[in-house]
Amino acid sequence: MKKLIFVLIAALGVSCASYAQMSEKELKKATKAAQKTVKEAREIMQRDDVPNKSGAKRLIDQAIKDPLLKDWDQTWFEAAEIYKYFYYDEDIKFSRRERVDTAAMYNLLLDWYKFDLKADSIQQIPNEKGKTSDEVRRKHAQDIHRCMPALIQAGIYYFNNRRDYPMAYKIFDAYFTMGENPVVKAYIDNDSIYHQRKAYYSFFPALAAYNMQDWTKTLKYATAAVDDEENGELATQFICDSYGEMGDSVKWLEAVKAGLLKYPSSDYFYTKLVYYYRNNRSELEEFVKDMIKIDPEKSYNYFVLGLIAQQNNDYEKAIEQYAIAIEKDPSMTEAINNIGLCYMKEATEFMDSKKDLNFRSAEYKKALQEEKEYYKKALPYIEKLRELEPGNISKWGILLYQIYYKLSMDKEYNDIEKMLKANDII
Repeated sequence: MKKLIFVLIAALGVSCASYAQMSEKELKKATKAAQKTVKEAREIMQRDDVPNKSGAKRLIDQAIKDPLLKDWDQTWFEAAEIYKYFYYDEDIKFSRRERVDTAAMYNLLLDWYKFDLKADSIQQIPNEKGKTSDEVRRKHAQDIHRCMPALIQAGIYYFNNRRDYPMAYKIFDAYFTMGENPVVKAYIDNDSIYHQRKAYYSFFPALAAYNMQDWTKTLKYATAAVDDEENGELATQFICDSYGEMGDSVKWLEAVKAGLLKYPSSDYFYTKLVYYYRNNRSELEEFVKDMIKIDPEKSYNYFVLGLIAQQNNDYEKAIEQYAIAIEKDPSMTEAINNIGLCYMKEATEFMDSKKDLNFRSAEYKKALQEEKEYYKKALPYIEKLRELEPGNISKWGILLYQIYYKLSMDKEYNDIEKMLKANDII
C-alpha cells in the first residue's frame, strides 16, 4: 500500500520538463503506467457491481490533464464515454422533472462532444501502418446526432434564464460546428429536419451575438437566418445594423436596399433610406416614387412626399400628399398635424404679401377675412390631432391658441389659455 501511494505521488509530481529529460525507454514506461488510469476508469464503467461511476469520472478527469495521455485517442474516447454516461443520467432526471444542476448538465454535454471530436481527430491521423480508426464514428456518431437538439435547448437556457449571451452563442455555435463535422456527416446528410430548420436555428446565435454587440459573429449567422420565414426580416435588420456599426457604408446601403426590396412594407428599411437621402430632396423624392410603385398602400410614402413639398414651401402639394397619407392611415397624426401647419403657414405668407396695405383700408379688412379662411381650414385638423393625442398638449395647444385667436373664438380661446398656463406652456 505504501509503495502504491509513493508511486502515485511521484507520478503527480513529474513535470513536462521532467518528461522531456527522460530516455525513450523511460518515457514509454511512464506512458504505459499513465494509461492504466484510463483503463481503470473504463473498468469501473463496465462493471455492473459498481453502480456509482463517480470514481471513473475522477480518474478520467485526472487522465485528460496528463501530458503523457494528451495524444492517446483512448484518453479522449473514454472521457467522451464517461461524460456521455453522466449527461444521460442528468438528462433522465431532468425529463422526470427531478432537481438537477441545469448548467452542469449542459456542460457535460459540451464536454462529451468536445472529447469525442478530440478522439476522432487523433484517430484520423494515420498510424505507423498508414491506417486510421473510425471508432468514434461507429460507436458515438448516432448518439451525438440524436442529442444535437439539446444544444439548442442549452443555448436557449443560457440566453433566457441566465442572460449569458456569450455562453448562449458558444453553445448555439457548437450545434452548427457539430453539424459540419465529419463525425456525424452520414447522419446529417440524411437529416431533413436539420436542413429544414437550419435557417431558423441560425437566428439564435445571430441574436446572441447581436446582444453581445459582436458584429462579425452576428453577420456569420444572420446571413444564414435571412431565409427563415419567421425571423428573416429581423435577421436582415441585424445585417444592416452590423455593417452600420462596423462603418461599412457600402455594404450597409446594399443590405438596406435589399431588405427593402424583400420587405417593402417594413418601416425599418424605409426609414433608414429616407434618413440616408435626407440631404438630397430630389433623390429622396425619386426613391419614394419608386417605393409607391412597389407598395402603393404604404401611407408613409405619401407622408414623405408631403414633407418634401412642405420643405420646398409648396404647401398645396404638401397638403395633397398628406391627405392621401391620411386616407391610407387615418391615425397618422404627423400628417394631420402638418396639414394644419401648412394652412397656417399659407395664412402667414398671405398676410406677408399684404403688409404694405393700410391697416384701416377696406382692402386690408378684406385680407383679414381671407386670412381667416386658412385658419378655418386648419382648425379641424388640429382639433383632430387633439382628439388622437389628448395628452400631448404641447403639440396642439399653442396651435389651437393661435387659431382660436385668429377666428375670434373667445370661449375656446380663454379655455385653451387657462390650460396652457396650468401646464406652464405659456
